[in-house]
Amino acid sequence: MNYIVLVKQVPDIKNIPKDAWDIEKGTLKRALLDNVCNELDKQALAFALSLRKQLGGEVVSLTMGPPFAEEVLTYTLSVGADKGILLTDRKLGGADTPATSYPLAQAIRKIVKDIFNGNDNCLIITGMQSIDGDTAQVPPQVAEELGIPHIAYATGFSIKNGDLMVERITRRGSETVTPQGYPCMVTVTEWTKPFYPSFSRTRWAYSQELYRWNAEDIGADSSRIGLGGSRTDVVRVFSPQEVSTRNCIFEENLEKLLNMAKEAYYAEPASTEETAKAKYELPAARKGSYQGEVWVYAEQEGGEINSASFEILGKAIELASSLNEKTAAILVGKNVNNLASELIAHGADKVYVVEHELLDHFLPMAYKKAISELIANYKPQIMLFSATPLGRELGPRVAYSSKSGLTADCTELNIIDHKRGTQELTAVMMQTRPALGGNIMASIITKNSPVQMATVRPGVMKALEPDKSKSGEVIEFIPHLSESDLGVTITSSKLYESTVDLKDADVVVSGGAGLKSKESFERHIPPLAENFGRFLNQKAMVGASRLAVESGFIDHSHQVGQTGQTVTPNLYVAVGISGAVQHITGMQNSKVILAINKEPNARIFKVADFGIVGDLETIIPDLIKALNSMQG
Repeated sequence: MNYIVLVKQVPDIKNIPKDAWDIEKGTLKRALLDNVCNELDKQALAFALSLRKQLGGEVVSLTMGPPFAEEVLTYTLSVGADKGILLTDRKLGGADTPATSYPLAQAIRKIVKDIFNGNDNCLIITGMQSIDGDTAQVPPQVAEELGIPHIAYATGFSIKNGDLMVERITRRGSETVTPQGYPCMVTVTEWTKPFYPSFSRTRWAYSQELYRWNAEDIGADSSRIGLGGSRTDVVRVFSPQEVSTRNCIFEENLEKLLNMAKEAYYAEPASTEETAKAKYELPAARKGSYQGEVWVYAEQEGGEINSASFEILGKAIELASSLNEKTAAILVGKNVNNLASELIAHGADKVYVVEHELLDHFLPMAYKKAISELIANYKPQIMLFSATPLGRELGPRVAYSSKSGLTADCTELNIIDHKRGTQELTAVMMQTRPALGGNIMASIITKNSPVQMATVRPGVMKALEPDKSKSGEVIEFIPHLSESDLGVTITSSKLYESTVDLKDADVVVSGGAGLKSKESFERHIPPLAENFGRFLNQKAMVGASRLAVESGFIDHSHQVGQTGQTVTPNLYVAVGISGAVQHITGMQNSKVILAINKEPNARIFKVADFGIVGDLETIIPDLIKALNSMQG
């Protein structure tokens, strides 16, 4: 078995100069930033090196970027990789995810042919996402270009009877899967501590000659690379402060801080009249640049529709109304027809029910093929997915298969007319999302695509109240699938017991890895939640970060974040949580956020209204004492 590890040199987002963004082109001037190896790619390299230890073979690291990106390859050699390949060419610059995925796939084909001597018994391994783009789209789109399966959210592996078994996270538990064939893509989430280089290995790494390939070397089609080959266009880059309503207040006097938090908790939200935006109206005598229905992928599991799907359905109805089009929900699975009425009650004009025996369990290759066939038949103009773990696996493959652009993790969607130079578009969807760990916002439109696609962060949009009297059309569709479309085999699965629904809580107090032990978590977090509940006379519940859950501090049913629950309480208290994007995704739309951390530069403070900096062992008892003294 051989291994190709995709690594990326990313900017150090802790220190971004103001002039690092080319506002006109919407691209990042990377030469102005300090650069580091993407942290999750370090995890992927460790994953590959551990596999090599058991299965043998060669580890080749591959990156695409400017000439100075060779630094990250030298790092991989110093840690244990056998060869490093830099794909660099000015023609590749300014690429979005499909225009990045295609040349990477071409380079992988060349590695298999020229370095592995045609032996395609290999794994392509990479981090789940990079800190700069944070889309998680490139790995599944590379897999789609290569026509191979991908296993996302990998957390470990084992070898049984010579077969590779990969453990992965799902929204409601975990699975063990094995590839049906090779090559296969594996994307790694936090798994182990990255390996560290020795002095002698580092000296060896700096003596090695790296491979340097350009677009011609890999036989890239010039129409599919760089800015010209991109399917999305950044039209505006701006500071989150322009749209943020949060400005973290640090206050050492705990009673004063609690009074401010209580006042914010009970403050009336801005009126609808003040916050509402004018509805888009199609200009007279003009047709929209796109035609067709507005679609929403309705994520279902275990006979239940994910609440995030109802949220984006509410937004889709608003968009469709502006376009004078119908809204449709796409329901995929086995024996799921009975869920169609629920989607119609939440506002869908139509429900396309895509059923097949092989769609009983979610596998991205089969689901992608089914949805892509549906798109080819009915031709929507917009398709939305929730930015859940499942949506971030499925959406990129569907978009790439449909030759369409995809914008990830959107927090705002609007219909606009757009003119840029000689380009004039009517009634297109503007997609706004955070990037660079939330340090900037980007507004994006789709180009060179038949369908405008986006994933939307859970908890951002509002679902409509269900109306069971509403009628709608149900359209059944049978896709053409065979066993070969599955790509992987699920050998076992485990569902976490869902005993806690944090959506019911007015107050959520979450603990993170900063608490250091289960004993510390149990000593501090439940009493703090109980006292906040009494202080505000509201229901309070205990949450946790993923690291706290994986450290055994509390069970998975309390986890908040991308692979846990999305919550929007009136008060969210984050204790010892650094503020990883995956956690922030699950709580950023809380009304009031209070963060407690010993690190004054912790990212969590960037999304908080109130902050306390200090040692948790001292701060939390003092905070509980202050809450007690102020009750009643």
